[in-house]
Amino acid sequence: MKMRRIAVLMHRYVGLAMAGFLVIAGLTGSTIAFNHELDEWLNPSLFERRSDGAALSPLVLIAEIERQDTKVYVSFFEFEEEPDHNAIAFVQPRENAETGEPYEVGYTQIFVDPETAEIAGKREWGAIGLDLPHLISFLYKLHYSLHIPGAYGLLIMGIVAILWMADCFFGFYLTLPQIRPFWRRWMPAWKIKHPASAHRRNLDLHRAGGLWLWPVLFVVAMSGVALNLPQQVFRPVVSLFADLSPDLGDLAEERMKIEYGTPPVMTFEDALAAANTVTAQHGIAEPASMIWHPRTYAAIGVGFGEAHGAGLGPSWIFFDDHTREVIHVQVPGTGTAGDTFMELQFPLHSGQIAGLPGRILISASGLIVAMLSVTGVVVWARKRRGLGAGRLIRQAGAARRTEASPAE
Repeated sequence: MKMRRIAVLMHRYVGLAMAGFLVIAGLTGSTIAFNHELDEWLNPSLFERRSDGAALSPLVLIAEIERQDTKVYVSFFEFEEEPDHNAIAFVQPRENAETGEPYEVGYTQIFVDPETAEIAGKREWGAIGLDLPHLISFLYKLHYSLHIPGAYGLLIMGIVAILWMADCFFGFYLTLPQIRPFWRRWMPAWKIKHPASAHRRNLDLHRAGGLWLWPVLFVVAMSGVALNLPQQVFRPVVSLFADLSPDLGDLAEERMKIEYGTPPVMTFEDALAAANTVTAQHGIAEPASMIWHPRTYAAIGVGFGEAHGAGLGPSWIFFDDHTREVIHVQVPGTGTAGDTFMELQFPLHSGQIAGLPGRILISASGLIVAMLSVTGVVVWARKRRGLGAGRLIRQAGAARRTEASPAE
């Protein structure tokens, strides 16, 4: 079988298999490129603060949240909030001392007035729901996991991203002319003919749209693999070409095997004080901006820099929440070339690497991904109908010739 025939079949059937997934990923990705802004716009009662006085310190706010609901503990808190916004914390349920099971609290995110610590609202981030408080986080989770429980949704979308990477090459190859002059015959593939029939316009949108945005689409597909299957696929492959230092995923796998059997002894206050004593030796100049306590890792992390700003992302220092020892330090851009390549994946996928222009590009590309999937299915359907009609015509012609032939 010739190479072009193989490419045609692969592009056709891989594209059909992915089409529904890519429509969902494209439309949701286009939206969540601006998830923070849209969430704030849709839910002013959660985000906009009512007071105008001086804000309490982050540690006091954390203590107030836990005092007001003793069934939860704060697992993540970001310090750098806009002056006119409420403070936002993520919480996890504590264990019920009588049953040993976590309390059922019905929410994972809480909004509090930074001056009074009054609760402005609560919600379960990522819950299935189209009501305004849950809409954006629902779309965010739908984007990367389809809301399928466990790791299955991540696995499915990771496999789709792998197929998409391969299909980028099949589609590109099929635009290349088979005869010379090469450039003159390839140029029409980059254009959308006007005026043209609906079929020709659909084909041009599919082909030219894929060509013009090919680098962006390939990078989004590749980073999708990195984000959904980092330990299973992406890091092992990258490690074949570049040295990689242990990352947070490696830390998580190692730390989840540890069983101390006693509650953590390190507090957020302890972690902030300890982090501030070691920032200089790791070249961290930004102030602490967030704190995270993933208890399943028996660790507390202190973050430095903007969580959603342009660039490679924030730096982190992690401590063992029982021994208080530093167990992991991550300063973007200071490791090996492989480390930096890994750190690039989320900023590239979200567009944050280039700030607002990058996010606009990612948002637009999400719509184009959905368009390419739909136009690809339409191209296939029209060709299938054409092949079916051609088969019927040939069968009818054969029947007429049989009737017209003299009997033996």
